Amino acid sequence: MIRCNLAEENVGLCGKPLPKDCQGAPPPVPSPSSKFLKENRIHGKAMLAATTLFIVLCFVVASMVSTQRRKKEELSIPRGRRRDELLPTHLPPESFHRFSVDSSGRGRSGSKRDSTASQPTIKNAMADLVMVNDEKGKLGLQDLMKAAAEVLGSSGVLGSAYKAVLSNGLAVVVKRMRGINRLDKDEFDAEMRRFGKLKHPNVLTPLAYHFRREEKLIVSEHMPKGSLSYVLHGTRDVVHANLNWPTRLKIIKGIARGLSYIHTEYATYEVPHGNLKSSNVLLSNNYDPLLNDYAFEPLINVTNVAQALFAYKSPEYLQYRQVSPKSDIYCLGIIIMEIMTGKFPSQYLSHGEGGIDIVQWVQLSILQNQAEELIDPEIANNAGSVDQKLQVLKIGAACAESNPHKRLDMNEIINRIEEVS
Repeated sequence: MIRCNLAEENVGLCGKPLPKDCQGAPPPVPSPSSKFLKENRIHGKAMLAATTLFIVLCFVVASMVSTQRRKKEELSIPRGRRRDELLPTHLPPESFHRFSVDSSGRGRSGSKRDSTASQPTIKNAMADLVMVNDEKGKLGLQDLMKAAAEVLGSSGVLGSAYKAVLSNGLAVVVKRMRGINRLDKDEFDAEMRRFGKLKHPNVLTPLAYHFRREEKLIVSEHMPKGSLSYVLHGTRDVVHANLNWPTRLKIIKGIARGLSYIHTEYATYEVPHGNLKSSNVLLSNNYDPLLNDYAFEPLINVTNVAQALFAYKSPEYLQYRQVSPKSDIYCLGIIIMEIMTGKFPSQYLSHGEGGIDIVQWVQLSILQNQAEELIDPEIANNAGSVDQKLQVLKIGAACAESNPHKRLDMNEIINRIEEVS
């Protein structure tokens, strides 16, 4: 009785056994198990979102790394034009056949109508291909127009090069030169005939030329091994494998002899060769080097010469806007170091991107008595002493001194290289 009375006197109490019902009661508290399931569901969604975001970020980063790697690979060898100097590509024959001329020397397009209109002038057009060296026989412009063509690359300001195989089996290279408009027809003819008289086993002599105001054709024999640059850097087949120490020494000696000959024949020129680099050294079947694209400086427009010729990358031109025969010596030094190390020089590239600053690298290593580490591993263990290889490498470094007055002269280079056997 006491307990019942206490409940009845407490007006705040409700629910059974009291007669007063509870109004607006709070909802039941969820059980611990249901609360855990709800929180676990929210946590799972958050983890899924985080995982998805992580995968997306990984994909983006991987794409960026891949793109950057491709850019670096492109910079390690010539881009676009520069790659063409190393790796030959095919050109549809009709691209080469479009080049035809009438008797006045004006170009015609490759359209069907123009091709028909030009037929009566073919006989005159053949005469427009001027022979300057007939050691490989006579050839005419019509022979070139009939030949299937393959693009070998572009030399930028100077133009493009094509390989053509004539009906008699002779393979020639035809260079379409656009940047050599400095001389009139008679002056150009005199220079080309002078080229045709050159006789040296390490100098490639042109066979013929064709003159137009807008561009010129220069025809020379095709060298089957391609350029030294291609063999060194653009292939890893048997042609590259044969670049052992005796072969590389043979190539260096041949380049030096050819350059010495050009310096004698063109002694009055401000820079006798002007464009000595590994892509302008061609290799015969026996790996005999032949210098190409030499003595062009008087032919090239003054506004284009600095962009067209490698001698104008020499320190004296970059600092004082001066070139001399010693600028060729600088270029020779770079080739020697390139052959001995197997590295692609950044000096060949327009903006110095990619490759290696071979001059600074070699000269600094010589000062630190670490030059032996620079020898290309592919020839490090070949026949021949390490001292011989270091001797040649140091000749290259001495040729590439930044001060032209400290560089070796041509006679000293020949004497020192010939001493190595």
